[in-house]
Amino acid sequence: MGLREPMKRKRRILDPGSYSIRAVQRAVAVLSCFSFERQRVTLGDFAQLTDLSKPTLFRILQTLERDRFVSYDEESHSYSLGMKILELGRVAFRSHNLNAVASRFLDALASKSRYPVGMAVMSDGEIVFVDQRKGTEHVQLFGTDIGKRRPPHFGVHGLVHMAYLPEEEVDRLLRKYPLVKLASGSITDLVLFRQKLREVREKGYGYEESGVVEGLIAVGAPIWNHRGTVIASVETVLPSALTNPEKKQRMIKLVLEAAKGISEGLGFSEGGKRK
Repeated sequence: MGLREPMKRKRRILDPGSYSIRAVQRAVAVLSCFSFERQRVTLGDFAQLTDLSKPTLFRILQTLERDRFVSYDEESHSYSLGMKILELGRVAFRSHNLNAVASRFLDALASKSRYPVGMAVMSDGEIVFVDQRKGTEHVQLFGTDIGKRRPPHFGVHGLVHMAYLPEEEVDRLLRKYPLVKLASGSITDLVLFRQKLREVREKGYGYEESGVVEGLIAVGAPIWNHRGTVIASVETVLPSALTNPEKKQRMIKLVLEAAKGISEGLGFSEGGKRK
């Protein structure tokens, strides 16, 4: 008897139309109303944001509240995300391969640098912060909470990610998200910005001073996966007033070491890097 050929598994394709369930779609629409900027939502707000009727929304919200996906505050007559969301978020965070691999390297970087450390990915053309460490030296950061979304050119994370995108994608993102002035070191000139991206590719790391927050230096490096694709970035930030050439080089070395360790943990080898 001959050996059977192994069955080929069909690729699973998510079809938004064929198998959608209306009630689930509506519940997702309700939960999607919450954001960092909109942490409490009233019934009227839900109606405006979803185009659903208030009676329909009330039934959905009652179900979500019963199962702890939302919480209702009687004083403000508003809803916030419930503890079940937090529990699921922790599960997702722990099961994410990138975070699992990166954890000890981020710990080591924060310990050695003593300054805040962060990791970000690019999702749907925006920078999303996915992990961070505070370090022992307190530094006031800006808009880097885990889950926070920022324009693709935001800070050193943005420089690192955009440096490895195709030129046409860089063009598209810059048209959609024009460069803005956040601090004295922010680059708003397109020619200079593209030059900065070339420097990141040549050096293998990004560096900026007062790019997002006045008086802060940020050093970031790309994290590569086993396919030789940049999937994340790691950075550390420190006050420019406390930085001399030796300290700058040490920070660059530490960030590059962390990025290398995470990349190798994801199966990356230098020979597999995409040009």
